[in-house]
Amino acid sequence: MSGEAGCLGKLRPKYRLSEAVLEEYGHWEPLDEAAARDEYLKSHAHHGVFDVTCHVKELKEFGEGVQMYFFMLKHIAMLFCVLAFLPGLLLAVFNGLGDWYDTADLERTMLGNYGLISHNGAGSDLNLTSAQATSRSISMEGYVTALFASTVDSHPAKMGGMNKRSLLVAMSALDLAGLLAFFGCSMYLMWYVHSRTSSLDASATTIKDYSVRVEGLPPDTSETALKDYLLKATGEGVEIVELELCRCVDHLLALVVERGAVVNENKLTRAMVQRTAEVSPRVPESLIVDMLYSRFLLEELTESIRQEQAFTKTNEVVTAFVTFSTPEGLQRVMQTLPRSFVKQWRMKPESKFNNGGIGGARIKPVALNISAAPEPSDIQYENLEYTRMERVARAIASNAAKYLVLLIGFLLVSLAPAMRLGISGLNSGPDQRQCSASCSYTDGAGSYVLSTENRNLYKGCDPEAGTGALPNKLDCEGQAICYECFCRASLNAGNYGEVVYCSRFSSVMGVYTLAQAVAVIGVVIANFLIEIAITWLVHQEKHHTRTREAVGITRSLFLTTLINTAFSNLVANMYLPGPASVIKGSFLDGYVFTGSFADTTPNWYHDVCRPITISLFLTTVIVHLKIAFRWWWRRRCLATRYQCLTQWQLEEAYTGHEFTLALKYGQHLYVIYVVMMYSSGVPLMYILAAVHFSTCYWSEKYELLRLCRRPLNFSRDLAVYFSSSVPFAALWHLAFSVWFYSLFGLPKSPIIAKALRQSLEHSVAVFKGLMPAASSLTPQLVAWRFTQNSSAHLFIGFIACGGALFIYFTTSTWLALVRGLAKQLGLLNAANDSEAVVQQAVPEFSTAVRSRLLIGPASYAVQQNPAYTHAFVSMEELEWETKKETDAKAAAVNLAYDPFSGFTADPSAAIAAGGDTGAAPPMATRRRNTAANRLRARQKAAAAVSAGATPPLMPSNKVAPMMADSLSPRTSTSQTHPRSSGAPEHRLVAQPQPPFGMQEQAFAVGAGRDVRGDSRQSWTAGKGHQLGQSGPKPPAVAGATPAGGGPKQEFMSAATPAAGNGGPTRGWAGLELQ
Repeated sequence: MSGEAGCLGKLRPKYRLSEAVLEEYGHWEPLDEAAARDEYLKSHAHHGVFDVTCHVKELKEFGEGVQMYFFMLKHIAMLFCVLAFLPGLLLAVFNGLGDWYDTADLERTMLGNYGLISHNGAGSDLNLTSAQATSRSISMEGYVTALFASTVDSHPAKMGGMNKRSLLVAMSALDLAGLLAFFGCSMYLMWYVHSRTSSLDASATTIKDYSVRVEGLPPDTSETALKDYLLKATGEGVEIVELELCRCVDHLLALVVERGAVVNENKLTRAMVQRTAEVSPRVPESLIVDMLYSRFLLEELTESIRQEQAFTKTNEVVTAFVTFSTPEGLQRVMQTLPRSFVKQWRMKPESKFNNGGIGGARIKPVALNISAAPEPSDIQYENLEYTRMERVARAIASNAAKYLVLLIGFLLVSLAPAMRLGISGLNSGPDQRQCSASCSYTDGAGSYVLSTENRNLYKGCDPEAGTGALPNKLDCEGQAICYECFCRASLNAGNYGEVVYCSRFSSVMGVYTLAQAVAVIGVVIANFLIEIAITWLVHQEKHHTRTREAVGITRSLFLTTLINTAFSNLVANMYLPGPASVIKGSFLDGYVFTGSFADTTPNWYHDVCRPITISLFLTTVIVHLKIAFRWWWRRRCLATRYQCLTQWQLEEAYTGHEFTLALKYGQHLYVIYVVMMYSSGVPLMYILAAVHFSTCYWSEKYELLRLCRRPLNFSRDLAVYFSSSVPFAALWHLAFSVWFYSLFGLPKSPIIAKALRQSLEHSVAVFKGLMPAASSLTPQLVAWRFTQNSSAHLFIGFIACGGALFIYFTTSTWLALVRGLAKQLGLLNAANDSEAVVQQAVPEFSTAVRSRLLIGPASYAVQQNPAYTHAFVSMEELEWETKKETDAKAAAVNLAYDPFSGFTADPSAAIAAGGDTGAAPPMATRRRNTAANRLRARQKAAAAVSAGATPPLMPSNKVAPMMADSLSPRTSTSQTHPRSSGAPEHRLVAQPQPPFGMQEQAFAVGAGRDVRGDSRQSWTAGKGHQLGQSGPKPPAVAGATPAGGGPKQEFMSAATPAAGNGGPTRGWAGLELQ
């Protein structure tokens, strides 16, 4: 019993009295609602300024990227609204006049319902017995293709009082007219976007109008030397407002971001302990363990940041951003310093940058690369250290991973045709050869048909559904399997009319129904997974600007979702004997390349176009469901904000989500291409596209102006890529429409010459082995399909549009190539570049800032960048390196450099001169906290609580003012200074003196405060200046036992390593205790 009681005692949760906890940690401070609303207004001020019905021109404040996005969305919505009525609605009505399909479904509006030219009625009337849904065999589809092509010389039937042959030609001509309207509007849109973005850029004043980017800098570049060099090169009258040197901070920023998350976690766990102690007589020790756990993680991350700061590579300069007082300074520096490779190579050494005689540039000066600077909010500072070759290598690896993602999506989409063709019954049921030998349930066309006599006979011979014997009591012999053979074949083909007769095999019909659902849901799920994977993969490519990364996400997302939706479904249902023979016998046999369609027969519209149409509609629904969910979630967060325990949680409740342009561009581009590819055969897609873009324009506008926080500024690149990609959708439309309309056998077109038809025959002869087994097509028939009455004008339109795009883009590419080559050779003055043209209406930089004409950030400093605010708001207790320390590291690098042989093999002298700056920190500190680190931190926290130890209080989130000699003023040399404004203030209510006798004891825990006893003394980090009082700081001996001793002394021994003689001791924030 005692052993069981001991085990139960260990499992029973432990508690502490709330009074002792409150004395130790203080009371919970109520949150500041007004401060949270002030923070909300900083990034959500547009919620109360713009109306949802405002004009697109009024969105200029959000930058040219957002404004051009809504401009194109509006015009594309208007374009598809026109196409939805003409030709979309008219073609859907004409298709609906046909009666090929027996069932009333989406297929009734598709071209497959038009039927044979020589027949106006259901396909079942032609002894095909519901061929649209009863057969998916290769031979059957080949027979249907040959049947449709055989109506060349047949007498056309009447449909709605119109000749079906003439009406089909008119429908194809109407489709071509709509396509030409789309192509013309897309070309105009492309031209307008290029011209409009230039005018928007000229009318908006941003810091990039005054700034340049300097590349090719030595790693030990001096700010003063670079500034003097640029001023000397530009001459008198030019003033530099700001010079920001950017360094290798990828790992450092990652640690800073993670540390900010741990700081918030620590505040939350401490608030949970305080609130629990206020409302409950006891506090579970598990809450205190969680608080100590976050404190240990915070200490480890702080020490990792310290070591990363001391790493020499972190201080290597990779690029610089220079801001001039006037746009004339920008133009003058771009005119003076050569931007061509040839002119840079011919520059005299004295005209190059020698870094003020420091480092390797003193012996071998370098020519600087000057280019126009992007917007500060568009820069990804953590990626600037990656060179072009490194980014190319990452892009190659990323593209390889994207192909793997596409393969997974293809396998998911291929499940539908595999299930539909009877994959569930491959290893069950009678053999097909036995069924063919003993039973008769197919007609001459290969359809599954049972006569009344055989229907009764086969069911009666079945041992379960019937008696297992003939009516005369004789043995059924081989006919005993016919009932099962027919039911499996018929239900697996989707013949719903046989469900009652074949009730014993209703599971086969369930498999078919499931296959129809998988064909739709599989596409949606695959696209969702692709969106997540593509976003992560493109992020790993380390683009220097957010716009280039957004373009990469848009391009990759568009291509992968398009292939997964439009092409994977097409290929999965296509008859491909070559690939099928390659995988025969492997584990993929029967799962992929199981399609039976070699042409666009009526069954093809049912099995391929129907799922694509439904998935396209679901895409629109999902877009609006996401916005509706975010609207509901925002209202819920605001309604439940009273449950927040920390100021950070309260501010997050007010904060809206990010407006992601990249994903929206990629999704809309994918919708355009899918619609244009299949709309000639499925005109209902025109209507779906009109609904999609019209509703998305208003819903996403509402999302931006009422739900999202203020988006970051994006350049014109996204809009230019989107508008340049839209015209190519016209080519896919024409290619598919030629094949759709040429399925119907019509006479040859008089507009196609005989020589062109013969040339086509020779061109398609190489594909003669691909389709004959299923469609009985020959090269002559394929050439005929391109040049018959219903497709010849479409084929000519394809050639004309393709030629126009080829000439336009080839000419543009060659002109850009020649222009770039002329710049590199120095034959073209860089001042002629549009990027360097001075805008006459742009005022001086100081005037633009004072008069609030400047849009966006006014500095290139990373800590003032809106995208990195969250990374620096909780870094007050860290003391970033000073100018003196930076110069010491630069000097250490210089000592290790030999002017003639480069860096010495033995850098010990440099390490000795620069302390530990020459050595890299351990790899464990250069990556984010691992699971092992978190486990060790939790074990240490549990051990500390078991010993009765308690940590010092978390420093407040307010920056304590430094003395004049405690921290050097900020210089723009380092881009990792703490941000000391905008941080919410949390104060702890002073509590009675702790019972441990810890009085007037100061802990160096950053720039925050520590409450101990009655004195409430505050100290700066490691500097020893007492704030708000006079007199010397009470001495603290390293390694000595604190006053009062007891559990706190045990806790400090467990939490911090023992200090050496006279050496520093690590405190809770990982800083040095003097």
